[in-house]
Formats: sequence, structure tokens, C-alpha cells
Amino acid sequence: MTTSMHPAANPEGAVALSVMIPNFNYGRYIGETIESVLAQDLGRDLGRDRSHFEIVVCDNASTDDSVRVVSGYGDPRIRLAVNPCNVGFSSNLERVAAMARGRRMLLLSSDDRMTPGALAAYERLEAALGPRADAAVWGSATAVIDSAGQRTGVQFDPDPKCWRDSRDEPELSRAIGFPVRSMPAAALLRRSLELLRSPLPFLTTCYPKVLHDAVGSYAGGRLMNPDKWFLWKVLSAAEIAYRIDHPLFEYRVHDAGQGPQELRSGALKHLADEYIATFNLPQEVLDKAGVTRDALAAAFIEQDVALRGLVALSQGRRAMARRGIDFGRAAYPELLRANRKVWALRALLALGPVGTRVAAALRQRIERRWKEQESRPSDAS
Repeated sequence: MTTSMHPAANPEGAVALSVMIPNFNYGRYIGETIESVLAQDLGRDLGRDRSHFEIVVCDNASTDDSVRVVSGYGDPRIRLAVNPCNVGFSSNLERVAAMARGRRMLLLSSDDRMTPGALAAYERLEAALGPRADAAVWGSATAVIDSAGQRTGVQFDPDPKCWRDSRDEPELSRAIGFPVRSMPAAALLRRSLELLRSPLPFLTTCYPKVLHDAVGSYAGGRLMNPDKWFLWKVLSAAEIAYRIDHPLFEYRVHDAGQGPQELRSGALKHLADEYIATFNLPQEVLDKAGVTRDALAAAFIEQDVALRGLVALSQGRRAMARRGIDFGRAAYPELLRANRKVWALRALLALGPVGTRVAAALRQRIERRWKEQESRPSDAS
């Protein structure tokens, strides 16, 4: 890995936050990403001694002009490393994380952006938490932008199913200027494993370096979602998690993004990742959540075979739904046979086009029910 480095902006250990940007062939977007970070207005509330941040970029042997774009910035807060060959997505996350020297860390894709004031809000939250921040993880909602950088009107919130029992934090909300909710890390981890979901959007997730180091970084060899695997591990080492219910980041949706890549792979990469997690997730993570490995395998069949299959069928992706069933049969045949939702999915597939329409109606009803539950006041608030 070759590295080009500007003179250090601050002495070793003085960096409050490392913004880590892994990149491959996003030269058309990475300039916007970097500029959105450089434009952050920090230090007004807390003093410059706590406001320093750095941007570390690890380029995964891009063949476009990415390296030229990053190298063109003369800002001493930016450091760039270039891999001699493409080491894969997951390994590049490990490499960019290894470059970080900040007290806290945040992973930002090279096609996404921060909104003005995002890091100032994070600073205010850290200051309000005091020593509790050393064992805390937090993130925010995200707005969706298109390939041209225009907002689409869609917003991604931290997964409401994972956060169903979260508590309102009025004092923190007043301190940062946006609604804040909290949940014990163990409880959030348990819910996330039961649903096999990530509880925070990866581009907003901020965590202490000491927790990153304690869980071994992004190691694990995942194909599509190493960030989700990593966040599960971090929650096993953390004490509490917070969500800010305001879009402080912008997630870009375009043809070369992760979602379209997953569709082009027929969801097989996603299924492989989730299946590996059922037998490869560290035991200490399961122990923290109070989830057994058998329960994790059952969740894989329920969530990633049955329910994702229903979604695929409702979208007319019949082959993808069948492929999920075939994968589940190969992975856990007994659990597949025992799952009622899988039997229902099989029946809908057998109905042909009628089954697709029924699946779409079922999906709408399920989503409507969840929205109704979300709108009800939480007993924990």
C-alpha cells in the first residue's frame, strides 16, 4: 500500500474524529464527499482543542481519476493511501480504518455526503454525554440523493424495528437541537440479531476507536455488508446506543451503488453473508445479546429466505425468491421445512402471476401495520 501524506494537522493523539473514506472508481463523486466534510463548521461551541478532525482515504486501486481528485486537495487534514492492487471491499474497510488516529471514527462512502452542521451536532452530543461517550455508539437519519446530488424526498431512518423499545432523551435533544433516543447496546444488539438487520445507517455511525480496536476492526471477509457485521461486534462491546432523528447525512442512490450490485448478483452475496454469520459470529457477541446460534439460524430462514423472498416476489422477482428457498434448503433444510412463512411463499410462487399480486398486497398490509405501530407512543418514552 503506497501512501501520500500531507503534513500532520495536529500532534499525534490530538484528532477528535477520523472520517474514513474507502474508495474504488468513484472519482466523479469523491470530491463532493470530501468537500462536504471540509465544509463542516466546528469548534464554535466546544473550542478548537476538541474540534480537530482528519479525513483518511484508502483507494482500492481505482482505474479512474480518483487518486488525482483526492491528491488535488492541499488540505493538511487529508491523508491518502493507494492499494497496489484491489484487495476487495471488506479488506479495504480494514485498511482505511487502520489509518485512523482519531478518538472517534466514522465510515463515509466515497459517493455520500455530510449535511452542514452534521459534525457539530455530533460534537454537541459527545460533550453532553461526557465520560459516557467512551462506551457509546450513535448515528442519525439520512436523506437520499440521486446521481446528480439532488434530494429525492426519501429519508432513511435508523431501523424502527430494531429501535422499537428506545427511550426519548429530552436533555440530549435540547443539547444538540434534534430529537435523540437511546437504547442499551445489549438490547439493540439482540433486536438486530433477531431481525438480522443493521440498527444504524453505516454512513452515520460514529464509535470510539477503543471499541473499534477491541473488536478487531472490519475483519470477517463479508461480501456485501461488512459494516453490519462490524456494528454488531461494536454493540457487543458498547454500553449504550443513540439515534438522532434528523437527516445529518445524504445517501446517494445510483446504478453503481450497493443496492443495484446486490440485485445483479441475484441476492446471492447477501445470502452468503447472512448464512456465514449464523455460524461465524463471535460467541461473545451472541452472549451479549442473549441469542443462541440456533436462534440465529432460524432468523436467517425467517428473515432472509421467507420475508425477503416475499418482498422479491411482490416485485416480480420470482427467480430471486426461488433462489433464496434453494439456498435455505441447502443451508438449513430442517428449519426451512418447519417455517410456515416459507410454505406460504412456496404456495404463492406456485400460483404464478396471481401469487405475485397476492404477495404485493400482503407486503402492503404488513408495511401498513408496522407504520401504525411506529406512530403509537412507545411505553419506554
